[in-house]
Amino acid sequence: MTASTKRRTRNTDQPLSFWTCPNCGRQFVSANKWHSCGQYEIEDHFVGKAPVVREIFDHLLGTLQQFGPVAAYALKTRIVFQAETQFAAAMTRKRWLDGDLWLGRRAAHPAIQRIEMHVFRDYGHIFRLTKTEDLDEALVALLHEAYMLGHLPLPARR
Repeated sequence: MTASTKRRTRNTDQPLSFWTCPNCGRQFVSANKWHSCGQYEIEDHFVGKAPVVREIFDHLLGTLQQFGPVAAYALKTRIVFQAETQFAAAMTRKRWLDGDLWLGRRAAHPAIQRIEMHVFRDYGHIFRLTKTEDLDEALVALLHEAYMLGHLPLPARR
């Protein structure tokens, strides 16, 4: 195992090796995966935003961490959440938080504003949270489903 590889355990208890980008520190299931490499801090996403945006983000992250290990990576335009693969993201706005979760199917929820087809036939569900209470039981269930899909290799998702 090289210095840039870390071992994690899948839900099936089979070890999985991760490649860590030597420039930005993000982890991926495949070596040299293309990504927009940069050094960004999560705190940068909250500069000039209403305090409620940080409260919503902290509540969302805490909820995701109840599912199991979750890494949060700050990118230029968003904060991504990763289990073994990315399964959700958050985009801070002035007074609210937009989110994106990836499922293998179309799902409905009042907070979901639109659904986009992504690569590998995944569906991106874009949702909006204006207060912590918007993260209700039904939306948490969809996030949990996305988290579980984030533990499957892409061929098993179909």
